Amino acid sequence: MGLLDLRRMEPDRAERIVAALSQGSVELTRFCHPGPMKPNLERIPGKQDPLAEAILARAPQRMDQGFVNSLDPSTSLALGRYGVRLATLALRQGSPGLLSRSLLATGLAGCVQPDDARNIMVGLALPWIVAQQLDASPATVFATVADSLPGGPVADLFKSFGARTDITLEAFGWELIPTASGPDFRPLY
Repeated sequence: MGLLDLRRMEPDRAERIVAALSQGSVELTRFCHPGPMKPNLERIPGKQDPLAEAILARAPQRMDQGFVNSLDPSTSLALGRYGVRLATLALRQGSPGLLSRSLLATGLAGCVQPDDARNIMVGLALPWIVAQQLDASPATVFATVADSLPGGPVADLFKSFGARTDITLEAFGWELIPTASGPDFRPLY
């Protein structure tokens, strides 16, 4: 949110946002996003799913940095969105295969366009929970996918995150909600 956006808001709301910013408040997002967020499958467009599917179809079983370098950085967004969407579909369909694909897309997105590990972990909480819901070991699922990724920070993060035992949706800013189409995840803020 830029300064111009604050100037266009009602003065009372703009003052609360500025106060929240100056105090480093976690509640800031509640001012920016009034009302509950939409569920992932409704909120995240799937228009680029075919692009992500095509990339994964031509990915070698064990990716190297050369393959990652062959991808345009803009594909990271398509892969990341696809990964998040597939985590929900894996839960709905009870599919370990879709869960692995979800993680592979998410991991490849992180390799193509590196991001702060904390941001990646927020997204990894969903497949971690889905693995548990599917009675699979998150450590095993994450380690298997990490072995397909190029060696480096993302693969290492997958292995360490998968091995954790303290993951909850709430701790990572998510909730599981029922929708007319089945369960879905929604950001808390």
